[in-house]
Amino acid sequence: MGHYVRLYRTINKTFRYYFRPLGTFAALQIRQVVSATTLGLDHVFYPRHRKQPIDRPIFIIGNPRSGTTFLHRLLLGAGDMAAFELWEMLFPAITARKLLGGIVPRLDRINPARYHPSDVHDTSLRGIETDDVAWFFRTLDGPFAWAYFLAWQDTWGSELSRHEFGIEGVSAREESRFFRYHEAIWRRNLTYKRANRILAKTSMLTLRLDSLLKRYPDCKLVYVIRDPVEVIPSGMSLLAGVLENGYDIWNRTSDDDQKRWLENLYQASAEMLRSFHEANSSGRIPEKNLCIVRYTDLLQDLEPTMKRILDFIEVEPSQAFVEEIRAQAERQRTYKSKHQHSPEKFDLDPERIRQDLGFVYDAFKLSDQAG
Repeated sequence: MGHYVRLYRTINKTFRYYFRPLGTFAALQIRQVVSATTLGLDHVFYPRHRKQPIDRPIFIIGNPRSGTTFLHRLLLGAGDMAAFELWEMLFPAITARKLLGGIVPRLDRINPARYHPSDVHDTSLRGIETDDVAWFFRTLDGPFAWAYFLAWQDTWGSELSRHEFGIEGVSAREESRFFRYHEAIWRRNLTYKRANRILAKTSMLTLRLDSLLKRYPDCKLVYVIRDPVEVIPSGMSLLAGVLENGYDIWNRTSDDDQKRWLENLYQASAEMLRSFHEANSSGRIPEKNLCIVRYTDLLQDLEPTMKRILDFIEVEPSQAFVEEIRAQAERQRTYKSKHQHSPEKFDLDPERIRQDLGFVYDAFKLSDQAG
């Protein structure tokens, strides 16, 4: 309940909405009751999920808008891997999916993804989505809660911000609760979809690599890196687009709040890049666990890049998938993004980004000509 109260106060103060959040909170509470009940029923009707192993889980990590969604959805076609559709994270229980499978995906008018601008991030209840959403639905907490709402009144580096991202101040009990919940729904997803490998896309685990590697020493990390001058404003554009459609933020918030929010988003994005670089350069990530992929390689050299990724995650693709990759590579040769993400739109100086994050360009041999 404390999470609801904190969010309500922030929304009230920032956007001046008093009653609207209450309806959303009520719907989330109903969802929580349905989810908790059906998760319990799984132990009665589908007890085999408890023995489902989590073998060499595959985690696609990196900053939002760095190409992780594209790779996540494309790689799923290689077969024998399970990922969540958005509605399946709302109701992750096998029992719930059996009962609601024909109903929930049709409820687009209450779809939480309806606020996403389609030219920035195309999604739907039936779309494959980031696993980060599951934790937000479960607790109304974490990076999503902070980036969309709490960051309007907080300051990056505060105790709250670092706790929400799992950087520090997370107790052993909280850490265990975090992973146990994900393991519970991953096992159900593997059982329900009769797959052997988890394929998760999660930006928030980029900041929890030590815990992740300790928990899953056989995991496969695919880190996607993109020019910060492109990726940071693009991520801001996604968040702003959602809030603009849902809360009319540019008209309902003060200039000071807007500046604070944008600076917080910039600092959080920079910290994600910095945190991974420090973990990698210090040798904390074993070579056997990591594959680094540049966004430009996904665009310009898709076929050899996908082969390298498949070899790393130990997946043998079908001939049909190989042909699909070849066709996708051909389509990309003429692709032009409709989404513009100029840094200046968010009061960002490209030179500031390059100076603050110069180590990214050096470490990953990125061009600094973007923007």
